[in-house]
This record gives sequence, structure tokens and C-alpha cells, in this order.
Amino acid sequence: MKYCVAICLMVLSGCAFSTLNEGLPYLVGQSVDAAVDVLGLPNQKLEIGSYNVYVWDNRFTSTVPVYNTNTSRTTGSVGNVPVSGTTTTSTMNYVPVQYQCQIKLQVDAENVVRRWEWFGNQGGCQYYANGLKRLIRK
Repeated sequence: MKYCVAICLMVLSGCAFSTLNEGLPYLVGQSVDAAVDVLGLPNQKLEIGSYNVYVWDNRFTSTVPVYNTNTSRTTGSVGNVPVSGTTTTSTMNYVPVQYQCQIKLQVDAENVVRRWEWFGNQGGCQYYANGLKRLIRK
């Protein structure tokens, strides 16, 4: 059942991932202020040589319910009559899930975005993807 949850999360992951891959290129050539407008305030700014890297980082833990079912078969007899039956029990456990997303934008001396990269998963990146949708729809 845990595999089912993992597969469902992977299937859903295409949404945020494709939005990031489609939306982040819209920021190239724009001021870093345009990125702040859609992504929010960055968590970090790194100075590397003649350029800066702005970092947006989203990490949190949540839990998802995982349902397990178990069916058992019972056979026996009542007097001389054979009988059989099945019993199904269900349990629910909560499994911790780590969500994360990090976006890095390389910005030149004029504060213009030159490059981008990201990594993460659906739950962590969905917030940033929602902001980038505004650029894609224009």
C-alpha cells in the first residue's frame, strides 16, 4: 500500500514540475523583482564572483494516511455441514512525508535573472508553481 501512495505522488508530481519548467524561463531577462512578485521573498542571497544567487527554499514534513486491508478466509463445519467465510479488516496508519523545493536564480550585476535551476517534489514545489502560473497565463 505504501507503494500506491508513492506512485500517486509521482503521478501528481508532473503538475508542479511542468509549471516550474515552463514558468522559470519567463524570469530570464527580467529583474529579480519580477521573481519576488511571483515567488515571494527569497530565503537567501549568495554572492559568487560578479553575480548573485537568490535562493527560495521550502521544506516541511506532513503525514499522509495509508490504508491497509487484510482479508482472511475461515473454513470449518457446523455439525456435518461444511462452511466457509471471509473477514476483512482495515487499518489506517499515518506515514510522515518530507516535502521540499529549492529554486535558485543567478542574477547579474544589474539584478537581471540570467539562469535558473530547481529541485524538489510536488508538495514542496506547488506553492512556487502556483505563483509562476501567473506568468504562463499572460
